Amino acid sequence: MKNLITTIFAILVSVAMVQAQETTTIKDAKTDISKLFVKLKDSAKPDIYVDEKKFDFPLDLIDQSKISAVFVVKDTKTLKEYNAPNGLVFITTKMKTESVEFKIKTADSKKPMVIVDGKITDKATLETMSPDTIESVSVFKGEEAIKKYNAPNGVIIITTKK
Repeated sequence: MKNLITTIFAILVSVAMVQAQETTTIKDAKTDISKLFVKLKDSAKPDIYVDEKKFDFPLDLIDQSKISAVFVVKDTKTLKEYNAPNGLVFITTKMKTESVEFKIKTADSKKPMVIVDGKITDKATLETMSPDTIESVSVFKGEEAIKKYNAPNGVIIITTKK
């Protein structure tokens, strides 16, 4: 009976103490963006895990714009497993995109044609472009490249984001 009362009390305390997420929608003419903010009540001291690692610092140190999900754990078994009587909050951040690098390995005499937004450019321009600005990349080689672009060494067509 004591275990049942203690369990119910722990659930009520964790639910009452943790105000884990607040969603704000910002409407713009072009986009509909939802932002997630995490705010804990002053009296709440739940255990916080960020990307599966215990976070022992003030929550203000987390960049709110990089949060992708927040999970508030209310399951008593999990609370016991993590030894978190005051509650448990899991925060998942948006992962950094892997760095993308363009490398074209060809002999100098066999350079492919590079077209960016309809304009012919060189390989050096391609290598200095940020992957975040690229919308699509198409590669043509062989007969198709010769027929469409008169490029016997192939062609790389890049369309940037507008």
